[in-house]
Amino acid sequence: MYQGEGAEEEWRHHVAKYESIRHPNIMQLYGLVITKGLYAMVFHDELIPFTEFFNRFQHSPILSTYIIGYCSTEFGEATKYIGDIFCVMNPMRLPGWIQPRTGQFCLDLTQGGADEGYNLRDTGIHRLENVSLDAPYSEDTIISSLSEDQYHELCSKPWIARYHCFQIPTEHPVGPGVLRWDSQNGTCVRITEPLQILLKEELHWHNYGNAPDELLPNSWIRYDFPQMFALQLELNLWLPSYASYTIRKAWLAQANHIFAELQELEHVADYVFVDGVRFILRITDKHDISEGYLFACPPQDFRTNTEPHANLYQWPACPAYWSLDPSGADRLSTEDAKNLGFPAIHIETRINGWSWDHSVYEGLRRLHEGKGFDPDSQEVARQLGYPLFEVLSNRVPFPAREVDDWSRWCEQDNSALCQSLGHYL
Repeated sequence: MYQGEGAEEEWRHHVAKYESIRHPNIMQLYGLVITKGLYAMVFHDELIPFTEFFNRFQHSPILSTYIIGYCSTEFGEATKYIGDIFCVMNPMRLPGWIQPRTGQFCLDLTQGGADEGYNLRDTGIHRLENVSLDAPYSEDTIISSLSEDQYHELCSKPWIARYHCFQIPTEHPVGPGVLRWDSQNGTCVRITEPLQILLKEELHWHNYGNAPDELLPNSWIRYDFPQMFALQLELNLWLPSYASYTIRKAWLAQANHIFAELQELEHVADYVFVDGVRFILRITDKHDISEGYLFACPPQDFRTNTEPHANLYQWPACPAYWSLDPSGADRLSTEDAKNLGFPAIHIETRINGWSWDHSVYEGLRRLHEGKGFDPDSQEVARQLGYPLFEVLSNRVPFPAREVDDWSRWCEQDNSALCQSLGHYL
């Protein structure tokens, strides 16, 4: 309904939008109302907000996951159509509704009303025709309709998984795998043996400040500091996208097996699959720095062994140092560098990963049982050719602090925290 000043203009603008669209996942205009001082549009069939509809099925992780899956596909198809019609790149901030009779997802072309804005993407899972989600055996129907790999793929998506970023001590070796996060005590413990997988790209320093550098014959990198300067280097260990999703799916396929082996029932939401590591080196003091040189070690020094699929990495004993000698032969000690006016070298380790709540693991258990597998075994993972996880025998907790990944910098004003995590060379 449109009332008040400017109502007719806004109404006509919105009507023009709906008249240009014909798509099953976009609300279809059924009638118009024009009276003195009142304008309205009438839409056919009952519609309820997506979140309200989704919450109706929270009792069933299978159904709620299926709803996310097919609504994501219908959302993707609708937004692509809108983008093509109106020539916009990202028409995402639109209210979403569900026709409860059919379960069909519909987008509203105007702002306001129901829940606004989704970050869903096409999952390839389509809504099953003539299936009532309220029927007694609807969960069995969904289980028989989705393959194991489809379901694992869907559960691995960011809108079902939860993203984490942790700071950990710089002396701790890290790599892709599964750990358990203890928020109460501020610790993590690695649960699985390291995975033998290749990284997205060859190890190299990312020079985010574009500081002039020179690669030396011994593979070290030299930075000249004749004046005011700041430096930010990062060594990023990322799995390729396809590998990250594959390993996430592998974890989901056998997580209940690992929980059974660990006799874990209550804290499954605290298990995090790590698929990214960042080693950050910074010189942040922007005062006049004494004339000299900073030397950064070769990226290969972060490997804990020489195998081509090396999967654990950590800061080497000497990742960087100051020197007055352009060859770097004479290293300045930390104390001497400080006395000469060189700023501290700040290093940091961050790990990134994903966790899932209890309902997701329960849905996986039901799916695997419905497919005839023992959910407490690795049968599904073996059947699908996924990498197998092994429980680490020596599990030692280490300090960890969950941080906002959008905050690129460590809180260096908290010197005690930096000291505890080994941030200063």
